[in-house]
Parts: sequence; structure tokens; C-alpha cells
Amino acid sequence: MNKFSTQQGIVTISPPFSTLMHDQRQVTVTYTPNNFSGWGVCKDYNANEIVDFTQADAELFASNADSKLRLPGYAA
Repeated sequence: MNKFSTQQGIVTISPPFSTLMHDQRQVTVTYTPNNFSGWGVCKDYNANEIVDFTQADAELFASNADSKLRLPGYAA
């Protein structure tokens, strides 16, 4: 499992796994924000789509997820 620390929180990538619903192996990218009691948001991708996932990709994923999850006008 890969783990990236970002300004907004932690982004982790699961080991590849197989499912009955997909022909290709999958990985789950999970974003766990800072200061939110350990809850997180995840998204599954085809494993071959994120082979070269970098710190910059983790920052972008965290930023996008965080911007969609927080209510406007409320402090983090």
C-alpha cells in the first residue's frame, strides 16, 4: 500500500485486487482528511491507470476531494 501525506490529509492506494464486476484489476484510492476523526472518501480505479501515481497526483486528489466535501463558509 502506498501512502502520501498532503496538506489536506492522507492519501492511500490499496494493493491491486480483482472483482467480479471488472475485467481488470482495481485499486482503491482513499483520502482521509485531517481533523475529521478518521473518516475518509475513496474511489476505485483500474490498476493500470495509476501505475505512476506520484506526490503531485496525491495532492491533486486530496484537493479535489476536500473541495467537494467541505461546506462553503465553514472553517476546516
